[in-house]
Amino acid sequence: MDIEKIVQITFFILKKYNYRLNYTKLIKLLYLADRESLKETGMSITNDIYFSLDNGPVLSGLLDLIHGCYTDKNAQNLWNARFARDSFDLISVVDRMPQGKLSEFDREVLNKVDEQFHENDYSYMINYLHNKKNCPEWKNPCGSRIPIKTEEILASVGKSKEEIEFIMQENTIYEQEEKLFAALGDSFA
Repeated sequence: MDIEKIVQITFFILKKYNYRLNYTKLIKLLYLADRESLKETGMSITNDIYFSLDNGPVLSGLLDLIHGCYTDKNAQNLWNARFARDSFDLISVVDRMPQGKLSEFDREVLNKVDEQFHENDYSYMINYLHNKKNCPEWKNPCGSRIPIKTEEILASVGKSKEEIEFIMQENTIYEQEEKLFAALGDSFA
């Protein structure tokens, strides 16, 4: 997960809610945005890891950031400098933020999902994602958590087995190239 991008995505959504939103709703919106992006392009917007929890699917890294227990302390510090929790709400502590990590497509998907669910509260979002017609990849973990593989989401949005194999290969190559470019950048620093 790219911490700078997840911060920018979160800010992009929070700004639509006067910089304050129930964090369960935020997580559900971003899960649906990732799902839509996977359907359209085969790529996630957040590059997070997904799990089925009792209240539906979640973005694991985002949830850890919100709870202040993300494994990368530098990433957690970056997050904490921009967002704070107030009970079950996430609040932006800044009113401006660069948005350079978000593509035009990212913004379109985020806007589309938000427009569809803007007026709904977190309990509606939970019920929506529990509905097998809307989110067949979610499985009831009965108090535990179950990983949701990207392949399951792709199948749920109508991708064929061949398309899924191709997408997963492409995504693996992309991730390897990103790591290589990051290592090259570090060697020049």
